[in-house]
Amino acid sequence: MLVANIEQNGKKNIEKIFVIDAHSHLGTDIDGASMMNPLAPGTGTFDFWSKIQGKIVDDWKKSGNQSFSTVIDNQRTNISFSFEGHPFTESLFEELEKLGKKYSEIKEKLKFNKFIDQAVVFPFQDVFRDKMPEALYHASNLNISRFTTRFPFSVKLIGYARVDPMEGEKAVKEVKYAREILGLRGLKLHPRSEGWVEKVTSDRPIPILMEAIRHSMPIIFDTRGKKTIMDISELIKSTRNYLMSKLPQLLPHFKVIIAHFAQGNVGDQEVYNAIVQPNTYGDLSMLHGEGAKNFLIDFRRWFTSHNKHNIDNRDWSEYLLFATDYPYFGEVHAEKLLIQLINKEFYDNGGKLIDTKNILGLNLLRILPEYNLTQMGKFEKNLTTTIINTPPSKDNKNNALKTALIALSNLIADNKIDIKNMILEFNQNWNELNDNILLTTINPNTNAEIPLYLNNFVNNRIFLLAPLKYYISLNKFGNKYFTPEVRNFFSNLFRNYYVAKDIKEVEKGLTQIFN
Repeated sequence: MLVANIEQNGKKNIEKIFVIDAHSHLGTDIDGASMMNPLAPGTGTFDFWSKIQGKIVDDWKKSGNQSFSTVIDNQRTNISFSFEGHPFTESLFEELEKLGKKYSEIKEKLKFNKFIDQAVVFPFQDVFRDKMPEALYHASNLNISRFTTRFPFSVKLIGYARVDPMEGEKAVKEVKYAREILGLRGLKLHPRSEGWVEKVTSDRPIPILMEAIRHSMPIIFDTRGKKTIMDISELIKSTRNYLMSKLPQLLPHFKVIIAHFAQGNVGDQEVYNAIVQPNTYGDLSMLHGEGAKNFLIDFRRWFTSHNKHNIDNRDWSEYLLFATDYPYFGEVHAEKLLIQLINKEFYDNGGKLIDTKNILGLNLLRILPEYNLTQMGKFEKNLTTTIINTPPSKDNKNNALKTALIALSNLIADNKIDIKNMILEFNQNWNELNDNILLTTINPNTNAEIPLYLNNFVNNRIFLLAPLKYYISLNKFGNKYFTPEVRNFFSNLFRNYYVAKDIKEVEKGLTQIFN
């Protein structure tokens, strides 16, 4: 995470910013580009993240832009940036590292990266395609799923499927399969590489879009050139009009990302308007250096001067996603984009911390299916909440949170629990993350899934490991105030509970959930 220490009018505040790369690849392209293993020395995703962080640190040393004064909301503001690993993943990897070599490699890889928390990955036009009869990219999607829905990669990578809409019903079925069976969370479409760039505005992509919309999956279109961007914009408009007239309940689940839109189009108001419409986002991959700086200034000024807030009740930065297009572009491009979002010049020209937060990861989180569909349990049986209540100690080494993490790491290492994905919780609104999370946990023997809610109920003294039963749903904005809904939520969690005071008792409680 990116940490911003802020001082304004004598008041100090710390903002923690979750960072997600919204565009990268996994597999091997027919053109030779490859990223087969995120752990690969030098070329893997995790080493790539470390290199980006190193480049930013080098820039800070040269420019002095790690700490600076600027004006935000007409107030003199001091900002100092640093990096900090996400508390849950960082602590869990630390506990697993103690258990042996099996999990030490990923902790070693992340030693020099505390900045980028997650990345979206999807297939290249890769060598796996056409290997299975179900759909052109069926084998590719299986490969993405194997990496992104099993621990440890499941807490660091977000898997998207890929299909070729020209396959018709095969592609529709593949989208459904990718979401419901493979657990992939978005969809990649590439008109140019698959040869349907002239059919973007035809009816052929519509059934694929509709299947993704039904599952609330974000849809990212690869682009090359202005014409494709404008054609995708027309497709978005026609699909939105159809939903408004026929299926308005699905409209909030229609989310399209236009990739690479800004590169070569700084100052092009037609392209800007293609992005600034409902249901639409643009990723900033390929943009870097002076081009990135110029775009951010120009786009923000254009947005404000043309009163574009009225389009979709979003601010300018709520349309944009940080993206790298790795491995096609490396750490130099990534760093030269990122530095433009966190330097003095960005804030001097009107940028705010919320803009940095939106672009670096918050916008991507907002459009994932788990944040737009109710997340609840699937079982009617009496699942038991484990309440960890540890006695106070002088050194605080055995607090409830640490006890929970050690027990969870032990069960992961013993192959008794796996993790499919991780959902973050926020405080009241999108502005502030808290430390509570929802894990989709898996029984490796039966593949049964149980949503497991981790709640630091009383600041390291009482910690909850609560499976969500079929009638219990998660509130992504947390449970800070005890409204009737919140009381009902916790009443259901405590309907069946087990009190544990040490690691072995926690393991016993968790194991019972999966029996």
